Amino acid sequence: MILLAGDLVALAFFVLVGQREHETIDAANPLLGVVPNVIAFAIPWMIAAWLLGGLRVENDRLRFFARTLNAWLVAALFGLLLRSFLFGRAVIPAIFIVATLGFGGLFLFAWRVVFLVARRIAGNTK
Repeated sequence: MILLAGDLVALAFFVLVGQREHETIDAANPLLGVVPNVIAFAIPWMIAAWLLGGLRVENDRLRFFARTLNAWLVAALFGLLLRSFLFGRAVIPAIFIVATLGFGGLFLFAWRVVFLVARRIAGNTK
């Protein structure tokens, strides 16, 4: 559960940083602008990670990160499609696809590295 909660926080930070960079944050209510975008990525992430084993933690770090990558590639593309549908956009620019795959994946992988380090420090290797 901690892994998934951290994944969702990482996705929220990804969206928040993206909106800040593109100056699309709603100054009156920043949370209101972030939530729909986070949901658009969170739902596909939870489904893909569950189906592709991205939420399974084991001692083989290579397998853990390979499953994370597989799940993210699927979830990011479905997330972009869902986001496009929710916001009524017919076209997803290629640069946005590349940025989402790269930066969203970076946020997830960074969190998961922190997770594994904390898990190792705590001595919880199961």
